[in-house]
Amino acid sequence: MSDTKYKQYPRQVRACILQVAKDAKDWKTVAELHGVNERTAWGWIKAAMETGDWSGFQGPRGGSKKKLVDAHVDCLLGELAATPELTLEQMAELVEQKFDVNSSRRAELYAEEAPSRRVNRNSPVNKNKRYDYVVKFYAALANGKKVFYLDETNFNLWCSRGRGWSKRGRRAESQFSSFTSDLANEFIRRFLRHIQATTPLNEIVLVLDNAPCHTNAKDVFDEEEFAGAEVLKLGPYSPMLNPIENVFSVYKNALKRFLARQRPSILEGVTITEHRSKFLELAADPLFAEIVTPELCNRTFCHSLPHHQRALRFEDMQFGS
Repeated sequence: MSDTKYKQYPRQVRACILQVAKDAKDWKTVAELHGVNERTAWGWIKAAMETGDWSGFQGPRGGSKKKLVDAHVDCLLGELAATPELTLEQMAELVEQKFDVNSSRRAELYAEEAPSRRVNRNSPVNKNKRYDYVVKFYAALANGKKVFYLDETNFNLWCSRGRGWSKRGRRAESQFSSFTSDLANEFIRRFLRHIQATTPLNEIVLVLDNAPCHTNAKDVFDEEEFAGAEVLKLGPYSPMLNPIENVFSVYKNALKRFLARQRPSILEGVTITEHRSKFLELAADPLFAEIVTPELCNRTFCHSLPHHQRALRFEDMQFGS
């Protein structure tokens, strides 16, 4: 083991020399004034040129050099906040363009990737919420209530990425259009009025997930017009308990196949935006009526039942299978 001792310099000194060098001024004189060896100062400057980090921060010695430094991470966090579906390649290109560095960092970026939902999706708190949901669900059935599932989905003509990046413990969300809680509540009102034509409100239980647009959904059920109807919220990270998720999956796959067959016609549109809208209107409703049948709904409901039992046993739930 080497006993070599390295002289430590304050960060302010390193930052001062780096700033002078970055401005193409006489950094050697500044280094001399601060008592810094010219070779040492040049090492700082060379490292800053390679990494794009001119802050003067010095990490601990030893280990392999990190290609991603704090300045790169801050840049990526800002980009991902606006566009969470960026690929690793796109992130690498952003860093290279912004900081003028040229090195392969796909492996390093990949090492940073971790499914953010894995952190707390099977936490004790979420397991308890799944348990509470299932207990209330079967209590409603035992009391002769009819359970309705309500959810929303989105789609576009072109294939979009199914994964995104977010801070640990939070879901990645890309907003394609504005669907606020006010719009969601108005849709719930229309839905309840429609169901009320055949089913008394005091026999209705409406299941909703934890989407942001459902934050104020309970306000609807406090209104006098909808007194008697109940809302039952799914626990966080519980798509396996929600049959409508699989219904939408089958529907959207059918829609993608239809749009793939119609691609030549789509590309002949006057403008992309205008033609997208027309094709979505053309395909969405007819395909929904064709694909979303009572048989499909029954199959997806039966598929969710084993997960009810797992929730009652407080078992971990698998995702994406």
